[in-house]
Amino acid sequence: MGRRRPRHAYTALVRAHELGITLFDTADVYGLGRSERLLGRLLRHVDRDGLVVSSKVGYFAGTGRHPYHPRQMSHQLATTLDNLGTDHLDVYFLHSTDFGEHDQYLTGVVDLLGEWRDQGLIRAVGMRAPHTFAEQWADHDEPESTETGRFLRLFHTVRPDVFTARYNLLSPLYSPDQTDIFAFARRHRVGVLIKQALGQGLLIGTHNARDPRRFSDTDHRRGDPRFAPDGLRRLADRLAPLRARYGTSTAALARVALRYALQHAPDSIVLVGFRDPEQIHTDVTCLGDPLTDDEIAQIRATLHPDTPEGDP
Repeated sequence: MGRRRPRHAYTALVRAHELGITLFDTADVYGLGRSERLLGRLLRHVDRDGLVVSSKVGYFAGTGRHPYHPRQMSHQLATTLDNLGTDHLDVYFLHSTDFGEHDQYLTGVVDLLGEWRDQGLIRAVGMRAPHTFAEQWADHDEPESTETGRFLRLFHTVRPDVFTARYNLLSPLYSPDQTDIFAFARRHRVGVLIKQALGQGLLIGTHNARDPRRFSDTDHRRGDPRFAPDGLRRLADRLAPLRARYGTSTAALARVALRYALQHAPDSIVLVGFRDPEQIHTDVTCLGDPLTDDEIAQIRATLHPDTPEGDP
């Protein structure tokens, strides 16, 4: 991390707060604690009670035997609270669904989360949803044979208060008789935080096929074909009609992407990442007027031409 980046990131956090952002999401594994400490710096200078702060656990094992081993989880929570300089988390997310062989740590995880909630260390429990999900995909005879079936079993075991779910312009459409993650969450009175609404920058022109960004060995995008030159070129062709209609500026593209997500799930919250004050300013101020029903229909017909007509 260069010297200027932490300073720009902190300035961006301050700008986000000034713009009225009240939910800040981080994780123990983001920068191996650096992200939490950066957010903790902001929390020292603002009204903590006016914010919702969430972090995650479950990817980083440190020198322990497993990320969800009780001692490792307890250590990570204590470190997270120390990094943030707070005595509680509003939401604590399970960042992975790997609970060890035969889910050996799952019962202990649920017990720990219950204890921490009773102690006031956390106020709500979060869990990640599959990238694609329709409740009807589950095989009830062999629930563990599908990702959907496993998710449903974990959901009924963990009983989370909040999901994180990926949703953006490229997310698949669902037929009216399918229960997507948002309908499922409403039925079970679970909140949803939408992630990757901007496609990690893919939907707003951040990545260029002619000059692809280089990622570190630990960055999952390094091996993701969507970020390789061929993938970027295919995506550019797919998005060309949208750019022709709405414009090529970052603000114009961000407006379409964010509006699309927000209007599909108006009772959800969209998470956006940012590196500097300009990025968060654009994301917060670009929304403008809502997309019309005709515009949404045209966007779906353009990006999902092989999907039968009907509400997702």
